[in-house]
Amino acid sequence: MSEVISTIIVILFLIFLGYFLKRIELLNIKDMEVLNKLVINVAMPCLIFSSLYGANLSNITSLAIMPAISITVGALSGLIVYIILKKKKFSEKKLWGAVVPVVLGNTAFLGFPMVLGVFGQTGLLRAIFYDMGTLIMFLSLSIILIANFGGNFKDVFKKILGFPVLWAFILGIVFNILNIPIGEIPTNIIGYLAAVAIPIIMISLGLSLQFKGLKNNLKVAGLDVIVKLVIAPIIALTIVTLMGLSGMEFKIAIVEAGMPSGMLTMVLAVTYGLDFNTSADCSVVTTVFSLITLPILIGILPIITGLI
Repeated sequence: MSEVISTIIVILFLIFLGYFLKRIELLNIKDMEVLNKLVINVAMPCLIFSSLYGANLSNITSLAIMPAISITVGALSGLIVYIILKKKKFSEKKLWGAVVPVVLGNTAFLGFPMVLGVFGQTGLLRAIFYDMGTLIMFLSLSIILIANFGGNFKDVFKKILGFPVLWAFILGIVFNILNIPIGEIPTNIIGYLAAVAIPIIMISLGLSLQFKGLKNNLKVAGLDVIVKLVIAPIIALTIVTLMGLSGMEFKIAIVEAGMPSGMLTMVLAVTYGLDFNTSADCSVVTTVFSLITLPILIGILPIITGLI
């Protein structure tokens, strides 16, 4: 439990550092875009590659289950919100503006630091595989939104195929399985760049926190909080129990399912003209509440494991 508490304290400090730096105008919301580009294109790929390259992938079959769990949890969570808001006759753009934040969890930006701090490299490896499910859901949502609001399929596939995180995942596995040496200097460079990923992620997350206008979407954001932070982990628990999973796969699937809305939410909201304020408010509220629910979720994992 001390590891959980210390990890939460460090993460909270870095998030609120980012928010504080914005408040004193040392950084601003525009800097978040630069930091996110650095993370997505450089630091995060290095973190993923180094983790996969040095990992024991002898159990890759069980690891491959993680993306399937991620996809199932995201799809069912999104379906719940879709049905509820459809019955309330929300406009399509506002409806999808609330559905997308539930489907796409912050399985990398918040998930990786949280899992690494509590469960170490063994847990991070599972989290990386789980996050590939989020990437697949991003592609799936893009196709659905194109069908509803228009767009270019070619641009979506080009964006996915050029995504550095995807290539880091593929190359990390290939270099590991084929035992391809990369040398001491490249290893050190990748290690240094990987080390800056988590601090920058947390500071960027702090910069993204905005509370203006939240009252306009509190009910919708509240629904997303319940589904994303409470129901989604229950769905994950049901799936891993039915599949007979145990150990680290069991724990990471549940923890990652309880992550708040992901950063890719805003990409889809802007690209397809969804109700941006709804998506932004749902992302902020789920992120804030996750700082309460995630420690509780991780804290009760030993109890859940003992009962299963």
